[in-house]
Amino acid sequence: MRVGIILGAALLVAGPAMAKDTPESPLVSALVACKAEAEDAKRLACYDRTAGALADATAKGQIAVVNREDVRQTRRALFGFVMPKLPFFSDDDSASDTPDVIESTAVSVRAEKYGMFTVVIDGGAVWRTSEVVRRDPKVGSSVRIKRGKVGGYFMGFDGGIAVRASRVG
Repeated sequence: MRVGIILGAALLVAGPAMAKDTPESPLVSALVACKAEAEDAKRLACYDRTAGALADATAKGQIAVVNREDVRQTRRALFGFVMPKLPFFSDDDSASDTPDVIESTAVSVRAEKYGMFTVVIDGGAVWRTSEVVRRDPKVGSSVRIKRGKVGGYFMGFDGGIAVRASRVG
């Protein structure tokens, strides 16, 4: 649920500052166009009119402005998901802030078939192992999830041997 909210908020972004090849919002383009007005009174009227429309669109939830730190936090929250090429991530240096390893705590553990488990970690991310876990995880177990060298993820519990896992929610 939380990830859906984060992703939904991220999809509302008008990201001209984040992505040079992404079309700007018409409101942002209009605001930038005001700079070209040579006459002071007309330029001020243009800014007032356009800034008002931008504020109204923001208040109605039609547009959202997200700073780079918000994008970095969204990337961290989406750790483990395969993300499509989203325009507001394309010209952003926050990819280097995306961790290769996260450490957390199991808040819910459900045994699946054949010695595999579904685990909810602190923060709400849901992970499922795809290999047999030798030591059954329990609520409160420490969880370490690491990105594999050639893709995929590995999850270990309480310092034990890590097994293949994937994020499912």
